[in-house]
Amino acid sequence: MTRIISGISVAQGATIINAAITFLQFTITLSLVVILVRFMPRTNTAASWTSISRTLQSSLWPTILTTGSNKGPGVVASAASRLTVLTSILAAVAGVILPLGLSQGPLVPVDPRNLDAQYVRDNSALASATTPDRGGFAYGRICSLLEELLACPGNNNPNDTAFSPTLVETFNSTPHGPFSMQYRRFSRDIPNGGPSIPVIGGAESFVLRNDTFAVDGLIIDMSSNHPGVGIWNQSLPNVTNGATWSQDVLWLEPVTECVNTNLTLDYTLKDNPSILIPNFTLTDRGGFVNLVKVLPPFHHNGQDIDLAGQAYFGAAWSNAYSLKYLNGTRESSFIGATYPLTPEMLLLNPGKVDFLRLEYLNATAELDVLCQGYAGGDTANVTNIHVSCGIFLGPPLRADDGDPRRFDLGSRWTQDLYSCASATRASIQTVTFSTNTSSGLQAMNITRNLSGPDVLWAMERTNMIISEVDLLWGRVGDQYEGDPSLWTVRAAGLYLPAGGASWWHVFPTGVPPAAHAATWSLIYQISSLSQRFIPADYTGSTDFAILSKLQSLVSQDPNTGNAQIRNLVWTDIMANYIISVPMNQTLWGAEYVRSIEYDFRFAIPGFILILIWLPSFLGAIMVLITHSLTFDHMKDVLDHVSVGRVVVGASALRVRRVNNRFMGASPLDSKFPSSPTTFVVDLGDNWGVPSLRQNEGNLADMVGDTLVTLELSRSGGVSHPRERDKLMEYL
Repeated sequence: MTRIISGISVAQGATIINAAITFLQFTITLSLVVILVRFMPRTNTAASWTSISRTLQSSLWPTILTTGSNKGPGVVASAASRLTVLTSILAAVAGVILPLGLSQGPLVPVDPRNLDAQYVRDNSALASATTPDRGGFAYGRICSLLEELLACPGNNNPNDTAFSPTLVETFNSTPHGPFSMQYRRFSRDIPNGGPSIPVIGGAESFVLRNDTFAVDGLIIDMSSNHPGVGIWNQSLPNVTNGATWSQDVLWLEPVTECVNTNLTLDYTLKDNPSILIPNFTLTDRGGFVNLVKVLPPFHHNGQDIDLAGQAYFGAAWSNAYSLKYLNGTRESSFIGATYPLTPEMLLLNPGKVDFLRLEYLNATAELDVLCQGYAGGDTANVTNIHVSCGIFLGPPLRADDGDPRRFDLGSRWTQDLYSCASATRASIQTVTFSTNTSSGLQAMNITRNLSGPDVLWAMERTNMIISEVDLLWGRVGDQYEGDPSLWTVRAAGLYLPAGGASWWHVFPTGVPPAAHAATWSLIYQISSLSQRFIPADYTGSTDFAILSKLQSLVSQDPNTGNAQIRNLVWTDIMANYIISVPMNQTLWGAEYVRSIEYDFRFAIPGFILILIWLPSFLGAIMVLITHSLTFDHMKDVLDHVSVGRVVVGASALRVRRVNNRFMGASPLDSKFPSSPTTFVVDLGDNWGVPSLRQNEGNLADMVGDTLVTLELSRSGGVSHPRERDKLMEYL
């Protein structure tokens, strides 16, 4: 049977119990002495009186009643008596107060070891929308030029969609390759046995979060400064109190640079913001009047890319074509010049975030190809990095210093136009996990080292063009360095290549590692058609919580804020489209064990008790070690000061004589009695002798001051052999 008591801690409960036990300990001793005095026989043996005296004098009654045994001028005896009482009280107080300092401490890790791992199911909405039976996913790819099927690298048959065994072996040489991920939702081509087809659509958005967390098959970092996804299957140590461990994880991160075009869209709110804004202007903030005449070439040397230069290149070309479309010139424009526009001219509706092509006013140009640095006919290789370029119409901000959360009629609004260039970078990052449970992902604390180690990256070497093939990429074993069938590079990260997904803007069948490019295509070409393929309304037109976050990012720093928005959107979409495959059977980590904490303020009585105990204990040890006191002598002292021996005269206690005179009260017979061993103590019918009770307070004046010497040698026994013989004969 148990009882639940609320409102107190374990330490407080222990204190209450200790206080109750201490009270019982003291009161039961006092109670037993009362009963003993009331019912003890008048006549007892000397040994019995010794036992009775020990019980009576060791209780607190002599102190409470201030009896004669508790008085006297002896400094040593008085100090010892008082110190004994003090330490008894102090020990009782310490026993009650000390537990109050106890509390449950944090879980602490022990020495690392191999821990058994187990798969932990995620209960999120994203997990519920994930296709089960991951073993049914079929890798493969279709290589083609328009409608003509081509033989993919490693195969000779255009109709063979499977990856060659050599490629599979190469990219499975580490757990950080293309076969470590799958599409989150897929359908199988059962009749033809072809590769799995991705099912496009969103399930759950995380764009409003700002932390690192785990979901089904991924680690997601939604912090604005360094978002990304880690390919990780949720294997947790199978331990009771949790553990901490680290793993090397294949990490995919979006990288975006944005440049201000120095053009804005401006309008006055004259109706409900959810209604089409019919009139607005394009305002020159320097983008037209200060347009450069010679475009600086952006730097692009293999894996050493210049996204900021590409974004600037795109901004200059975009402004030039926009100015031409408006029939303007540098000379005719000026800072603050306005150009009236209508939604039909831009194919957009101001008042929301929008993702536009570089030629948003002149759709006849192909500026994206110039900015991204490749075309569909270029060779697919390690130097042609996937880059997406476009114009980003930032979130609407109040131009009249009003609160952007208030949509007052007549309020003035402005939206910046930024040119952005984006790519995807893969790296190996060490992620540290800690959890106090083994049954859930939500309680995990996740941190990662942003600077990964230099590892060997590889990419298929082929002569096929970008529009025909999606290349495999990933980390490979060191034995493949310099392999002629691969492009290899040893670096901390790898910018991912352009391929068919980059050119055709689709998620390729059976090739999940190409999803990064298709995701960027969704972002840079978000339209009413593509809205159904994404998990949230990133324009903020129907989700004002998202709009508020985007406004906050841009308000803090317009240059980085616009880039952060694109990176967060990419991370959110990628989390909805890919999932990890591998599972760990064991993990190297440190298991957590429980601990306790103590508040030393509650230990003050204990410290005082130790200050009294320590010198006493050390002094006693020194006395015993140096043999200045032996156990035999201690036994003799205890024997000879017992009240039974004193009463019958069998004690070595002697009244001190000075010049043959007794010091103190009347002399006592120093010879051993020859009478029987039983004596009668007459305490009267009412357990008291009136004459003694009248003078009990004056014991010190009567006989209490009598000097009595214990005539024992340090080696044990009485001082005189003759007396020792009489004592042994008598006892």
